[in-house]
Amino acid sequence: MLSRIIDILTASPNDAADDALLEALRMGNSVERQRALMALIRRGSTRGLRGVVAAYDTLEQPQQEMVLANIRALHTALRECGRSGDAALATAAMRLIAIGRQGRLTYVLSENLHAEDETVSRVAAEAMTALARWVGAQSRRLQRAEARGADGEESLSDAQEDPSVIYRQLMEERPEIEQAVARAMEVHRGRHGQELLRAALLLADHPASRTLAILHTPRHGGQGAMIRRLQQPPDSEHVEAFLLAAARAGLRANFGVVFARIEQPPVLEALLRRTHWLKDLQLRLCMQQVTRCAWLDPEQLEGELRRRGPAELACAGEWITACGVDDAVQDDRLETLWRRLADEPGARLRLLRAAMRRPRGASTAFLRAMLSDPDERLARMAAREIARRRPPDCDRILLSAAGTAPLTVRRVIARSVGEIGFDNYWQRFDRMDRAAREAAGRALLKVLPDSLHKIERRMRIGPLEQRLKAITMAQELGAAETLAPTLIQLCRDPNPAVRSKAVTTLAGVRSVPADVVLAQALNDLDARVRANAIEVLEARRQEQYVPLLTQRARSSSNRERANAIKAMHAMRVATASTQLLNMLQDQRPEHRISALWALRQIGWWQMLREVARLASEDPVPRVRRYAAAVLRAAVGAVDRTDGRAAG
Repeated sequence: MLSRIIDILTASPNDAADDALLEALRMGNSVERQRALMALIRRGSTRGLRGVVAAYDTLEQPQQEMVLANIRALHTALRECGRSGDAALATAAMRLIAIGRQGRLTYVLSENLHAEDETVSRVAAEAMTALARWVGAQSRRLQRAEARGADGEESLSDAQEDPSVIYRQLMEERPEIEQAVARAMEVHRGRHGQELLRAALLLADHPASRTLAILHTPRHGGQGAMIRRLQQPPDSEHVEAFLLAAARAGLRANFGVVFARIEQPPVLEALLRRTHWLKDLQLRLCMQQVTRCAWLDPEQLEGELRRRGPAELACAGEWITACGVDDAVQDDRLETLWRRLADEPGARLRLLRAAMRRPRGASTAFLRAMLSDPDERLARMAAREIARRRPPDCDRILLSAAGTAPLTVRRVIARSVGEIGFDNYWQRFDRMDRAAREAAGRALLKVLPDSLHKIERRMRIGPLEQRLKAITMAQELGAAETLAPTLIQLCRDPNPAVRSKAVTTLAGVRSVPADVVLAQALNDLDARVRANAIEVLEARRQEQYVPLLTQRARSSSNRERANAIKAMHAMRVATASTQLLNMLQDQRPEHRISALWALRQIGWWQMLREVARLASEDPVPRVRRYAAAVLRAAVGAVDRTDGRAAG
């Protein structure tokens, strides 16, 4: 029912519908007020929206957010309310213009600066200042985002808005705000001049600002007030205007005198870290005027170390890197600050970034000192920066620091000089699928030829699992041919697992004669080594070993026996089927299971009758389960064969 009533009121052309919805907005509960507000915005009538503007301060937060989200729909109502003779309605409209960041309506604020009611004119001036403060804050956010992007960090990581969105919004709203403030400075002679001056200085943060242009405009009404204020020590929010006035408006002669009187830490920090220094073509002259570069003198610097806090000292480091003195002097002063800030990782990070912003050919002495920083993150950043700059002795610098550096720093250093690649590959080897690790391994061997020596060393020494891993790596990367001498030595290793793995790997190395591999492996004490040696025989297909295979087909080791039968089948030995049948009928269950495995590998389905007997009558459950699995595999193979034949 309520929805129906709301729809009827929304569609009604009568002013009474606005009155009813405004009454619901004033008297209803939270849900009713929300729906009434939505209906008023959809109607878009000036009468109803004037009521929304008047009631904005009484709304709950969700309703206020809805109004701000649809603020452009209220432009006509805001204009009429701002020009209304009702002081309360006019002040409500002007406050909403400021809260909604509607720069296109600043002319409404300008008109009210001349209102006879002092309350209305004061609110108009405060709204202009609020809009100017918002413009300045958004502009600084974009500057910080640009600086973070230059340092390789994610832009605006502490905010949800995209920088491009902020930029478009500023381009839409800022020109109107600047024009209104500049015009107000020209024509207004009321008691709110200081508030307007504050707004003008907030907007004078870039060379193209219309309020900064007041300093160049002849006979502008606000020029004298701006010059007098810029000849005094600035507030922290007016630092940009202070610097631009010194660089572009002829106020440089008074700059050094003013700077010497600045004592507030926020102002000093803001001055020292501004990038306008770098953009100023007369930087050296400007620095000479600021107490003759006193921060660069060792004695003066020592005094500042005792007087200033960590944040201010970090700003001083940024100033030192921008002053243009010799690199050796900069490195010496930066290292002095760095040692003084031993317990302040954030301040040391600022010093490091200041050093990283220097030209590519600058000295790396301070970066070399930062390699021993107690914070591993800073040491890693210094190592990456040295590798990026590539000074003549880059490799020597990094390798000499790697001896005492933490593990994470050593990895960065090794990666930078091309040595860490193998260690990364070794650690990730077991977590990658075979195709990926083979491709990555072959690329590694091309980039780091020394990797083969690392693999060989790990094959010979170290824990058992690492030795086996190294042999597997050599086999998969096609390096067994190159490492064949080491693999032959491993065939005589005391550990049977290593001997077995080495024999298996040598099966694919055609350059190694079979006699060299089999001389000892076929007579090894470990049955697994002997079984793998038989697989070598199968791979080589050498007929002279058939008598040996016939002998091993009657071995007491089930795995050795099964491999021998499989090899005989591969060499087309007639007695292979008899040997397999004997093994299927052996009294030992492990021999029967191995025989079933060999039958499945060979695909000798003529013996399925014997397999079916084992699946139904064998006294050992494990044998019966394995035989049943072989039967299912045989049925699947027959079905696939019949399908291909039918196709």
